[in-house]
Amino acid sequence: MSRKAALSFNAATVARLIRGAAGPARDVADGGCAGLTLRVSPTAATWYVRAKHDGRQVRVHMGDAKRWTLAQARAVCVDVRRHVGAGKGEPAREWIELKRLSAEQAERRRRGRGGEEVSVPEFMPRERPPETWTYAEARAAWGEWMRREAEAGGLREATVRNYLGVVGGPAMRALDARYVSRIEAPDVAAVVESLVTQGKRSTAKDVVRVTRRFWDWMADPAQVRRSGAKAGAMAGLRAPKLGNVKARRHFPLVPEIAHMLAVAQHGVLSDSVGMAIELLCYTAQRRLSVVKARVDEFEPWPARPEWGLWWQGHRKIARGAPTAEEPRRGAHVLPLPPHVWWRVRAYLRRTAAGGRSEWMFPAMRPRRAGAPVGHMAEDTLTHAVAAMPGRRASPHDVRRAFATVLQRDHGIGAAAVGMVLDHASSDLLQVVDGNGVTRRYTGDQMLELKAPALAAWSDALVAARREIELPDSETLKRMLVEENLRQRGVKDMAAEAERRRRVAARAYAEGRTTRQRRRAQATEAGARNA
Repeated sequence: MSRKAALSFNAATVARLIRGAAGPARDVADGGCAGLTLRVSPTAATWYVRAKHDGRQVRVHMGDAKRWTLAQARAVCVDVRRHVGAGKGEPAREWIELKRLSAEQAERRRRGRGGEEVSVPEFMPRERPPETWTYAEARAAWGEWMRREAEAGGLREATVRNYLGVVGGPAMRALDARYVSRIEAPDVAAVVESLVTQGKRSTAKDVVRVTRRFWDWMADPAQVRRSGAKAGAMAGLRAPKLGNVKARRHFPLVPEIAHMLAVAQHGVLSDSVGMAIELLCYTAQRRLSVVKARVDEFEPWPARPEWGLWWQGHRKIARGAPTAEEPRRGAHVLPLPPHVWWRVRAYLRRTAAGGRSEWMFPAMRPRRAGAPVGHMAEDTLTHAVAAMPGRRASPHDVRRAFATVLQRDHGIGAAAVGMVLDHASSDLLQVVDGNGVTRRYTGDQMLELKAPALAAWSDALVAARREIELPDSETLKRMLVEENLRQRGVKDMAAEAERRRRVAARAYAEGRTTRQRRRAQATEAGARNA
């Protein structure tokens, strides 16, 4: 077993180590060049380079130390580590010798002896690399396939974003340069373990879940020859236990949701974001349901003149598409109590003046240049709620509060609560979903059963809202901005303000501000109509 020491080399030191070698072979690392090692024994002295390839340490043999000067060894060591670091593997012996000759010729030219320059290819792997995907290429190919499936209706866009976010997370990107054929379950298990160590157990579990699906897709006959993935390579991968998840869940009470509602109605948020949070608080629906709401989904309820109805059309994916006889087929419909319906109508009147979008809550700008403006992003609600001072509840916690308060304080049955929440199999502790048969075998929307639950909830929120006192607009706005920046890790507020000022000035100079774009669009529309 060789022993490894460390020493800052010079020519005399190398000569002394070679002359004085005795006993078993030992390695001496050059402190002046990372990775360069001299192995000395009574019978030989050899230069080696230590590097990391495909997640493992490799030792590249360079040659007899008596034929190399220290300068040559250091120069070639740097090139060898660059060769391995570029993902090209260990360089061929011929390439290393060419590099030594090139360094030798460079020394001669510096001494004025001339000599022709030695031509050396940029890379010359010792072993031909696999003609298969790297992890980064595999991620891109999977993304393209999933987007095609989403366009055909086989996958949801949210699923595609989730899967790509998991396999392309910062921890997994460490595998980008490696070939899929050389990645095994222990490599991913190391990523999982690092996430667990950071306290990110939920993320680690997602990595295991999605990676298994990713490898199953790559091992499919349709692309296994291109990917190089081995069938069952991730079969032994185990997800970490999440611990007591139920104990960590937050069950906020009415005052906390009323505080969220008060901030949304205060006016410091944009009109669309504020109203979206209002609708979420009053109806306890999912973020996706709120942001994908369309204007034509809201209409009066003929049976109750002061009430409205919200038909959530996007829910049709799991329930069958609309037909000519049933244009609302597959929708999840909610009755909106008088106060909520009045707020919705007032918002629709306010937003109709600027030109009506099909979306109730349109985005500020398109996702990509030239694309149509879509609906507000789900994360917009999450970030807006997270920045509210004195708030712990998340948007999804509103659903837990709705279920808890209505059943415990208002005597609303679990069946009615489950109908409003639209849960086929509830993950909310306070909901015992006993109405599965009813929802599966009837086409009726059960509005008369849903209405009392939503009326009791909105009355409770309105009453609690009156007790909430908020600071003035300037103070509240400053608190929201500061909390948002704190969560983003911004520590120097003055530097951040200067950065934003520069970005805004550059956008104005390039004509990219929202007002400039809207003005240009209005001008183009006027020219077309003239």
